[in-house]
Amino acid sequence: MLGEKGMIKFTLVLLFCSSISVQAITYSDALEKIQEHEVIQSGNFKVRAIQEEAKSKGSWGDPVFKIAAKNYPIDTLANDQTPMTGIDFGVSQKIPLTNKYEVKKSALESLSQAYRYNIENQKELLILNFWNILIENRKLSDELIILENNKDWIEKNLKVSSRLYTMGKVTQQAILEIQIRSFELDNIISNKKHELSKIKEKIKYLTGHSEIEEKSIPWNSLDTFSTDNIDYRELEFQEKVKAKQHAITASSLDLISDITISLNYTQRSNIDMVGDFIGVSISFPLPFSDKKSSNYSKSLYEESKTLKEYEVYKKSKNRDIMLKTQEIKKLNSELNVLNNKIIGFAIDARKIISKSYGVGKATYIELLQSELNLQNILLRKVALESKRDLERVSLKYIKGDLFDE
Repeated sequence: MLGEKGMIKFTLVLLFCSSISVQAITYSDALEKIQEHEVIQSGNFKVRAIQEEAKSKGSWGDPVFKIAAKNYPIDTLANDQTPMTGIDFGVSQKIPLTNKYEVKKSALESLSQAYRYNIENQKELLILNFWNILIENRKLSDELIILENNKDWIEKNLKVSSRLYTMGKVTQQAILEIQIRSFELDNIISNKKHELSKIKEKIKYLTGHSEIEEKSIPWNSLDTFSTDNIDYRELEFQEKVKAKQHAITASSLDLISDITISLNYTQRSNIDMVGDFIGVSISFPLPFSDKKSSNYSKSLYEESKTLKEYEVYKKSKNRDIMLKTQEIKKLNSELNVLNNKIIGFAIDARKIISKSYGVGKATYIELLQSELNLQNILLRKVALESKRDLERVSLKYIKGDLFDE
């Protein structure tokens, strides 16, 4: 049975493990957290605001009610001295002669749809950023493992150097140089750990948690590309073009002025025995200014601008897909050479020199050079893998590939 101290240690271990499990979340949970990010929530409010504006633009406007006291004598303010005195009640309503308000509403509805697609694109941008952080975290972790392994190897050879020094086979300079190399590695390892701690803050900003379960990350998904792609940026451009086209139609219809119909009822004292009066009027603005024609020209230019931006996007998308595909092939080729040839030779070379150094047949300079050479090659491999996967993630985003598991 466990003693009191044993029970305390066991409880502390359980608490430590539970704290880790609370902080670490799965990749799927992280994606759900990203979907709820403040950037996405802000975009949703923008969409709702545009939808309400669409309703406003589609309305004819409120009818206007008017009440007026007419022709009261200034001296007496009596209502029975003249036949023209009375209380005038009126109602007027602006009525369009075209369906331009419906078209204006459609323009804003297309714009709100464009913003919906923009929000979906923002989600993918956040996920793209999340993947970049995960790749950076993996790179730093792999580098840390390489450096710590090298540190252990250096420490072993430092013991060998001390033994050789007592035998008179190496100088004190050899021990000092190897010790210096050990201190350098300590410094580099410390910096890597500091960088890893900053990565945790980046992850926490996106997901609310600083740890992601490594086993849950679908690294294999970077090797494949889905054929069922959705390019939200392209859909956004298409809706923006629709909105501009509706705006052109609305501007052309706006050249036909609205009319305002007014109905008036005048309540009088009836001293002339004629009774109350009623009246009807129709009014409309005369389109002599440049305001409406300029708005129409402005709509044409804005549509042309949006169409050109859409064309540029499609061309740049095809270009980027081709360039990134070529870059991925190049990086895979370099990695194949490293994995199949260079790394194996560098490992063998270090083993041989290490054995030779142990029997006094190799110098400490050769020993350190072999260690540093292997380290640089392994770090080069990690850097290439990181760069390749960054290109893969970027390519998936450009193609509109979903970042699913």
